[in-house]
Amino acid sequence: MLLFFIAFIILICLVQLNSQKHALKGIKYEYEFSKKLIEIDEETELISLITNESHRLIPFIRMIEAFPRGIKPLNQSVYLREDAFNDFNYNSSIYLMARSRLQRKLKFTFDKRGRYVFRGATLYGGDFLGLKETREKFEQLRELVVYPKPIAASHLQDILGGFLGDMSVRRFIMEDPILTIGTRVYTGREPLKQLSWKHTARTNQMMVKQFDYTTEMVVTVFLDISPVKGRTLRFEQLENCFSLARTVCQYFDQKRIPFAFVSNALIEGINEDNHRLVKGLGQAHLRAILERLGRASYGTRETYEALIKKLALNQEQNRSTVIITPLRDAYKQSVSEQLKEKTTGVLLFIYGEDFDDVS
Repeated sequence: MLLFFIAFIILICLVQLNSQKHALKGIKYEYEFSKKLIEIDEETELISLITNESHRLIPFIRMIEAFPRGIKPLNQSVYLREDAFNDFNYNSSIYLMARSRLQRKLKFTFDKRGRYVFRGATLYGGDFLGLKETREKFEQLRELVVYPKPIAASHLQDILGGFLGDMSVRRFIMEDPILTIGTRVYTGREPLKQLSWKHTARTNQMMVKQFDYTTEMVVTVFLDISPVKGRTLRFEQLENCFSLARTVCQYFDQKRIPFAFVSNALIEGINEDNHRLVKGLGQAHLRAILERLGRASYGTRETYEALIKKLALNQEQNRSTVIITPLRDAYKQSVSEQLKEKTTGVLLFIYGEDFDDVS
C-alpha cells in the first residue's frame, strides 16, 4: 500500500511538472479587424482566433487582451479594466479541446477621430494542481483609424461654391501660354515674344501665336494646424480643421476637380516622405487622405512659412489653393501672398474658429 501511495505521489509530481512546462505549448493567438478604417460610431469587429495545436485538452486558459482607451464595446457584458499603460484590458477565460480552434468576435465603436493601437494579448495557463500559472505574451500591434466627421454647414457650401465660381471665371479670362491652338494677325498689342516667325514668313504678314484658355482647374488643399502667436488653440478648433479638410476634399472629388492634399500636421504611423499626396481623383485618392486625417496628431512637423515656400516653388500657372487653418492671422495671410505670384488661380482661407457651433 505504501509503495502504491509513493508511486501515486511520484506520478502526480511528474504530471504537475509536465503541466507546468507545457501549459501553453502549442497554443497560438491571432486577431484581426473586420474593418480597419471606420467612421465615428461605425461598428466594427475584433476577431480573435485561439488555436490548440497540441493533442492535449486544455481545460482552462485565462486571456487578457489589450485595447486602447476610447473603445466602446457593444456587448454590455464586456467589462474593461484600466492598465498601467492607461489602456484597457479585457479579461476572459476559455477551454480548448485537442487540435481545436476557437474564434471569438467582439463588436465595438469609437466616438472620436484618431489612430488606435491594439497590443495583442497575454495568455495564462494553469498547472495540473492549480498552484501556478504559466504566462505567454502575444504582442501583436494592430492599428485602427477613425476618420474625422464631415461638417454639414450651409455657409461652407456657399464658400466653396463661390470659390469654384471664381476659378471658372479666371479659367476663361486668362490664356495659357503652353496651349497653342493656332495663329492670328498681329495687332500691335501683343508682346514681341508672342510672334510666330514661321507663320510670318509663310504669309508675308506679322502673325502671333494664339493660345487656348486654361483647360483644367487644379486645387491644392493645405491643412495647417500651426499655432498663432499670442493665442491658444482649442481642441474644437483643431478638430474642426480636420473635419473641414475632409469636407473640402470630398467636395472637389464630387465635382471631379483634381486636387492635391498637404499638411504640416504630424501623421502618426506613416513615413514622413508620404505626407504629401500628388494630384488625383477617385475613391483611392480620397481614402488615402481620410486615413491621414484620422492619423493626424496635434503636433506639427513643419512651419507654416516653410511649407508655403515649398508650395510656391512648385506652383503651377493655373493652380488654386485652399488653406484650412484654426484661427485668423494677418501674418499667415501675408506669407501666403507669394502663392499668387506665379498663378492665375484663386487663394481661399477657411478658418476652424468659424465652425465652433457646427455639430
